[in-house]
Amino acid sequence: MEAIFSDKVTPKRFIHFVWPSVLMMVIIGLYYNMDSIFVVNLVGEDALAGLSIAYPVQGLMWGFAVMLAAGSSAIVAIKMGEGDQQGANEKYTLICIVSIISGILFSVICIIFMDPIVNFLGATDELGEYCRDYLQILVWGFPAAFLGQLFEYFIRVDGKPAFTLFLYLSGGVVHLILDYIFMGPMDMGIKGTAYANISGFVVIMLVGGAYFIFADTKLKFVKLKNDWRFIGHCFLNGSSEMVSEASSGITTFFFNIVIIKIVGNVGVAAMSIVLNIHYLLISIHLGYVMGVAPLISYFYGAKDYDKVNIFIKYSKRFILVTCIVSAVGCLLFGKYIVMIFERPGSELFDIALTGVRFLSGALLLCGANIFASGFFTAYGNGPVSALISMSRALIMNIIGVMLLSWLFGMTGVFLTLTFAEITTLGLTFAMFKKYKNRYHYRLG
Repeated sequence: MEAIFSDKVTPKRFIHFVWPSVLMMVIIGLYYNMDSIFVVNLVGEDALAGLSIAYPVQGLMWGFAVMLAAGSSAIVAIKMGEGDQQGANEKYTLICIVSIISGILFSVICIIFMDPIVNFLGATDELGEYCRDYLQILVWGFPAAFLGQLFEYFIRVDGKPAFTLFLYLSGGVVHLILDYIFMGPMDMGIKGTAYANISGFVVIMLVGGAYFIFADTKLKFVKLKNDWRFIGHCFLNGSSEMVSEASSGITTFFFNIVIIKIVGNVGVAAMSIVLNIHYLLISIHLGYVMGVAPLISYFYGAKDYDKVNIFIKYSKRFILVTCIVSAVGCLLFGKYIVMIFERPGSELFDIALTGVRFLSGALLLCGANIFASGFFTAYGNGPVSALISMSRALIMNIIGVMLLSWLFGMTGVFLTLTFAEITTLGLTFAMFKKYKNRYHYRLG
């Protein structure tokens, strides 16, 4: 990173560093959507609803994986910026071991308590069968998912953000090809997408591991050195990212419970389409934050605050443009977006189209909140980052779906995402103002 911005920051150099992360997250968003497209078209809308019922478990898994990766990578990047490469290597080696152990533990817990988990998720008998078929296979891939997520973050810290794009392209291509083969010609139903997901996890883990073993990297595996304080700091610092990922699973659980009572299985399938499209569009912001966060961490550690302020200036412009474009896109082209999943004329199509049009309000406001959460993680301030993330992705969503659905039915459910973003914006701006002197950034 120091070599890229050795003399001055230019838009071209900045874009060169950040764009692979944005494209990578958009591709990941597309993969999630392709899973749903294959499932609803090759298996059926009840299978899609079953996939939505199972999502909270997958969301929690990604939450823990991202927590370890985001929390540790920011700390390691700061160490590198301070010139302590040996300390950075020791912490990187330790967090790899912790990530593997965490993934195994997560899988074991899910396997042991599979039936209670499925029952707790609140599915009907029919949806519960789809949910169980999917999760019984998917959980075996969690250790690979944990380690692959960690490699992706640290390859970016190592100064090779473009390689992360190759990393996810390789895993994603395998995932999508197998999605079609397993659910199409092999007629494996929803189990097929679980096997395809695991295959993608393994490819990403292997390609990422090969990078650190065979490439000429700054970060290297060294003799293991225990540092429990560092591990605790990783959990705390990455807590906001954990909240962001895990909260999507938790809020999906609450959405499903409410929607089943209002319109039944078809509503769950429709909301799954809406949330998939929402994730695809906010993945632009998530990818951007992932790309710019290592720069902020590194140059803050190096006490080069002028460069950090230039990154912030570019970020404000990016957020404004992308929020407006995505919001207008949902209003004008919602019909064509939903047609990718379902043909017009069905109840599923009509409900999903209404939901996508309501997304425009949330998309117009979400950029500042998402950036703020990643911004404070980059400074190592996990509590503030987690507070913002928990507000927009968890607390206000739960309050919103319970209150607004009671007042307005399904329309209230669709208004929930906008409600969460609006109520979080005040907190976001208050935190920006509070910490500007401590971190030496400019708001104007």
